[in-house]
Amino acid sequence: MVKAKLSYKEQTFGPQRALNLKSRLYVLLRDELGLGKQPKVAHLLVDEIIAVVESTLVASEHLKPGQVLLLAPKIGQGPSWGSRRLEDQKLTSVLLTLIDTNDIDRLASGEPIHQVRLKRLIRLVTQAYEQGATLSACQLALMTNISPGQVSHQLSKYMEETGEVLPIRGIVEDYSPAISHKKVIIRRHLAGHCTSEIARATHHTPRSVERYIRRFEQVRELARYLGTNPDVEVMARILGCSANLVRTYLELIPMDGVDNSNDQTSR
Repeated sequence: MVKAKLSYKEQTFGPQRALNLKSRLYVLLRDELGLGKQPKVAHLLVDEIIAVVESTLVASEHLKPGQVLLLAPKIGQGPSWGSRRLEDQKLTSVLLTLIDTNDIDRLASGEPIHQVRLKRLIRLVTQAYEQGATLSACQLALMTNISPGQVSHQLSKYMEETGEVLPIRGIVEDYSPAISHKKVIIRRHLAGHCTSEIARATHHTPRSVERYIRRFEQVRELARYLGTNPDVEVMARILGCSANLVRTYLELIPMDGVDNSNDQTSR
């Protein structure tokens, strides 16, 4: 088959099409990674790399004043320690509103800065979650210039006072030591909510909700057997959990939920 003869201008200017990122990446894969004998593989890798780059960036016209572009772990990957390091997690780009005009209005009207910061933290974690990612206390600390401990304390206090569970990474991925979201789950369980309802409301998987409920019922059953004023440390050792968790669950048991018939003093 005879190839069509290229025009003079095509011959002159056509090769300039190769002066792009794809060509640069292909040469890198060919020369530095030894894929010169596998051009199809190299081109496929180039396309994948370009797709990742394009999904990570955002057009400047889509970035509004006060917004930031951030990479965060996708939902559903679990914690990032041990064999699941943060650098091994799948990331996704999220567009967050770091400074909102409402923030300025609140500060200008005299609202305390810690209250404005709390609303900003809630906004950031909610926006990230809606875009399929979760933020940790460390990431929030970097954006708000306070310590991760302060972030955790302020958000935990808010959840404790309001009963709302925020989609922070430790809570969504179910590795946070915080007690507040566990209390919300159990309170909803005691109120008669089903597992799927609790899971949706608290940003947990049904499996995680069922695990919390099962542990609570174990605490309640053991407390019923031991009678009034059970030894928290003993219960924790028997159940293989923390004394703090046992103490929290005991506080949630209804007043008539402990059977005193096994109390040593009543025998």
